Amino acid sequence: MVDANKVLRLGLMGTGVAARELHWPALAALQGEVELVALCNRTLAKAEDFARLAGERAGQIACYDDWDAFLAHPGLDAVLIALPATQNLTACRAVLAAGKHVLVEKPLAATPEDAGRLLALAADYPAQVSMVAENLRYSAALLQIRDWLASGVAGQPYALHWTATNEMRSDNRYLASGWRTDADFPGGLLLDVGVHYAAAVELLLGRISSARLLTSRTSTHLGAFDGGSLQFSTASGAHGTLNLYFSAIGREGFKLLLLAEHGSAEFDGRTVTLIGPDGMRHVQAVSGDFGYTAELRAFASAVLRGEPNASSFAQAWQDMQVWTATLARPGELVLF
Repeated sequence: MVDANKVLRLGLMGTGVAARELHWPALAALQGEVELVALCNRTLAKAEDFARLAGERAGQIACYDDWDAFLAHPGLDAVLIALPATQNLTACRAVLAAGKHVLVEKPLAATPEDAGRLLALAADYPAQVSMVAENLRYSAALLQIRDWLASGVAGQPYALHWTATNEMRSDNRYLASGWRTDADFPGGLLLDVGVHYAAAVELLLGRISSARLLTSRTSTHLGAFDGGSLQFSTASGAHGTLNLYFSAIGREGFKLLLLAEHGSAEFDGRTVTLIGPDGMRHVQAVSGDFGYTAELRAFASAVLRGEPNASSFAQAWQDMQVWTATLARPGELVLF
């Protein structure tokens, strides 16, 4: 266990668009709690460019293009892996074998087989934190809805419908690296993005117990599928749909609607609206980072203070298998 009185000394593997746009703001917000000390990227110049985001601290961040040298950096406590999911198994194996704690970007793996190997790997290193970056588990909006449901004021939730649409053109920056649409990552965008929504359903309604996926393919640059509607039921008796479409021409939308016996909740990405038995609308703006800062703080707390890990490899596998199993059998009902 790392000394609870020290700042977490973090290394970052992969300095691409996700690291820059999603993780860097969280790192910047947590200065004094988490210290970025080393970067590793296959193109050294990109690691050096990333280091410049730290301004006057740039010279204090070591840059590497070799994993072994990076993992041997003096005083390194933990590593955030922001590589293509096809590299998660190899990277996690190297990090854990080097004695470091690991926070790896979702999804857990590219295939169920690799996911199984990662579960076994985490079990081999029980003294080290193995966590998956499922940031919606730490979203202020979703935690607010969860706590509202837990208060009992709205009664039992019975339905959740969530629609997210956008138009990902061939020049989209998140497609530039190619792995999300490559044959080595058969789940494509539905797996890459869908695990977030499966995690959110589990947070709000409990574990998904059955699901059926209807897929679409209207474009040629987004892999085997460019959208789908997941129809699910949960062990708690609720049901719902997750509608994710990435070729929605001229449409960018994001709306969660949750229905309960005596109320409802809505989240549009910016505000949460709660309606209770009295019919009054309670509207609150929420943080726009979708939980990335809270996620990184939770990882630091798990490493430094031994606090519970809400995004374990095992939990991430539950979220992942909802998609891998239904993608393997489109249109069929799958039980979990």
